[in-house]
Amino acid sequence: MNTPASVYEYKAFKYSSHDWILKLVPSENKRLRILDVGTAGGYLGKALRARGHSVSGIENDAARAEQAKGYYDSLQVADLETYDFPYRDEFDYILFADVLEHLRDPAAVLRRCLPALKNSGKLIISVPNVANVVIRLSLLFGRFDYMDRGILDRTHLRFFTRRSLIAMLREASCEVGGLVATPLPWQLVLPFTGQKVFAPLHEALYLLTRCWKAGLGYQFVITAAPNHPELSGGSTHNHALNA
Repeated sequence: MNTPASVYEYKAFKYSSHDWILKLVPSENKRLRILDVGTAGGYLGKALRARGHSVSGIENDAARAEQAKGYYDSLQVADLETYDFPYRDEFDYILFADVLEHLRDPAAVLRRCLPALKNSGKLIISVPNVANVVIRLSLLFGRFDYMDRGILDRTHLRFFTRRSLIAMLREASCEVGGLVATPLPWQLVLPFTGQKVFAPLHEALYLLTRCWKAGLGYQFVITAAPNHPELSGGSTHNHALNA
């Protein structure tokens, strides 16, 4: 996960992965305990602390951890591939925002983190969608070119479709609770589209993305919880597949 600090920044615009992650954390007057795995510069920690939550972090890059530490109650510098997650029943939410695609064995990392969740705790995960129509068209013309950021970021070790993401979560002993897809982030590609006048365009793009998540989705944001067969009734992952 050693990427330049400037590459991954807070995406403040509506329907971005960060917007969805913050929406998925309940906003009622309750102080939650949250673990932000892969803090980068601390943008999610900053937003969550501002809501009054207790936020801990893990980051493998010491320079970025130094930048982020002021936004966390505690912050560990560690290699996620070998980190043991020395917590038990502590967190309401564990966040993996744009992290799993940088790992050699994301399922193993997820399995190790699950004991850190409270009984009612949940994971919130975002990953890029390699089956996005832009990548499909590139492959049609024989191109699979790595870039400095985005779906084909050159630091990505794993690539996910909706189906393979859900399969990986099942492998990690997780039940999927729900899945949303984000539209292509034109606000990053063409910054002038962030102006208010373009809001109807972004709403239309989001509606189209909802109609074809597997092809138009830029990123998937998914909620999951440890698989407790005696409690789940086997229905939650079907909801995610049909979302």
